[in-house]
Amino acid sequence: MTEHVSPSGQELNADFAAASVISRVCAYWSGLRENGAIPKRSDIDAGALGAALPHVFLAELITPRIAKLRICGHQIEDLQGLDMRGMPVAALFMSEARGQLAEALAQVALGARVTLSLKSAGRMGQPEMTATLALLPLADPAGGITRVMGVLERQGATGQLPRRFDLATPVELTAELPPPSAPTRPAFRVIQGGKA
Repeated sequence: MTEHVSPSGQELNADFAAASVISRVCAYWSGLRENGAIPKRSDIDAGALGAALPHVFLAELITPRIAKLRICGHQIEDLQGLDMRGMPVAALFMSEARGQLAEALAQVALGARVTLSLKSAGRMGQPEMTATLALLPLADPAGGITRVMGVLERQGATGQLPRRFDLATPVELTAELPPPSAPTRPAFRVIQGGKA
């Protein structure tokens, strides 16, 4: 059974509680950034996410383009009808959209925050569904980006399982890493005893 962490704290404030799930989690993630740095996986407090927690997953970047789910909220697992631990994030996507997901994950691995607008076409037993997926980079103790926090907010009835998504609009990227500082020249050092 997938690890579900029960909400155990109050929402950050009334505005936070009233916001959409995507806005709530992105605001929490942004609040963890110090001096523009990517938050660490160890910084994530499940209790602070409150009612958004069932919509959240944590994934490990196996390569810059492939991420495997490690913790998955039940609102996401409900789309597949099974325990998704160890499965690739790509399992939530139609095969035609998986290349674009891989490109999005590659940007996350570089420190970008990515937002995907998704759709699942209606067919027999499956009403049309739309969703928004935000992918947020997380760092390991050494500062490398090796984890992803995802939050999926969907609209529409689930219907028959499994449900998978296509991209509805192009990938939206938001750069999150601080700009690299300008290279500095090494200071000259006087060496005593050289030839005149």
